[in-house]
Amino acid sequence: MTVTSSIRSPQPENSRSMGRVVLVICDGHRADFVRHDTCPRITDFAHRSRSFANHRAIFPSATRASAASIATGCWPANHGLHGNMMGLPDADGFRVHDVGDPAFVGKMRAAFGRTLRVPTLAERLAPYGGAVIASNVSPGAAYFHDPDHFGHVIHRAGSFGPGGRRLDKDEAPVVTHDYAGDEALTDWFCKIVLRERQPRLAVLWLSNPDAAMHADHLGSGTHLDGIACADRSFGQVEDTVAQLRAEGEEILLMVGSDHGQETVAERVAVAARLVDAGLKEAPESTDLVVAPQGGAGLIYLAPHMSARKGEVASFLRAQPWIGQVFVGDEMGHLGQRPDNGLSIAFSMARTDERNSYGVPGHITICVSDEKPGKPEGFGSHGGLGSFERHPFLMINGGGFASETVEHGETRLIDIAPTILRYLDLPRTGVDGLALPQN
Repeated sequence: MTVTSSIRSPQPENSRSMGRVVLVICDGHRADFVRHDTCPRITDFAHRSRSFANHRAIFPSATRASAASIATGCWPANHGLHGNMMGLPDADGFRVHDVGDPAFVGKMRAAFGRTLRVPTLAERLAPYGGAVIASNVSPGAAYFHDPDHFGHVIHRAGSFGPGGRRLDKDEAPVVTHDYAGDEALTDWFCKIVLRERQPRLAVLWLSNPDAAMHADHLGSGTHLDGIACADRSFGQVEDTVAQLRAEGEEILLMVGSDHGQETVAERVAVAARLVDAGLKEAPESTDLVVAPQGGAGLIYLAPHMSARKGEVASFLRAQPWIGQVFVGDEMGHLGQRPDNGLSIAFSMARTDERNSYGVPGHITICVSDEKPGKPEGFGSHGGLGSFERHPFLMINGGGFASETVEHGETRLIDIAPTILRYLDLPRTGVDGLALPQN
């Protein structure tokens, strides 16, 4: 496969002296699997970098909303993308839509007259060398890095440049959603994006180990192969960055994940249970809808149902398959808020029980006919479990002290302001804080 570099990011005259940022995300890589026996390149990198030992995911701990939070530095309450599944207005009520669908960006814009409420890094960097995001996860997770086309987004479902110009196959790779696809995308990212296009921000978002964890038991050979694939890809990026630094470039290199995973213990169709309890009119009704998030769910209520909010919450709290329930402003604790029908958030039940491979963490997941979830015994995420909410993060260069560990709590929303500080650009309008360097 030959892909040209005809699309270049706009470069200020002194861009090479201004520094640039490279961010690698290993989707779903829970922090306790960052070990020398599973991912030696990342672990060795940690020893030369500053590690953030208490890094935390957003709620829901799911990729699509996480991508928007990393891209904006804001909680879902402020950027407006609620989760992997989201309710949109439909007549007098709501329908649930899959944010991963390539068409969802257009549906969100049609519903609200906008996509995200706040600027992304791609928008902020458009006048200052631009951004290229190369992603091998779902289309929605890729596109919400830059839903309004200020930079370049590379994805197998369709790649776009500034202004929404669709890139053809000679300008952007089309890779498979598997190990081989991650490796092919990494190779292109290193050769074309890092060496030739040279944007101020280059993001590589790998499908593994998340894809492997969804496909088998946590701790299985499949899972460990997914970790090894991500580790090899990061190693190639690190080697490329080392070469560029040797040639005189200033580069901030960041590697991390967006969430972890836990083992599926049980699947519950929450909306169906609400129908059975007489709290939802019918399976397809729009009066109350449940947006499954795996280990959590979001409930949207039509205006005429608002008086039943307490009754719905009381029913949920009485169920053994529910963990916690948050109503109205209580969602602020999660980085969510009552918004366009979103009225209740809940996490599913979980335990620290170990699976057959000795991996701790079991969760009940919220499912539906449209979103059946992963089988029992396989990996999933989305809720408040201690392992699914514990991604990892390491930073090298840009004034970050090497061989140090930060033990204070850090969040996904802190990544964008850290990048903006390094690039000496304004950080107005973000919820996160630039991370401590020493």
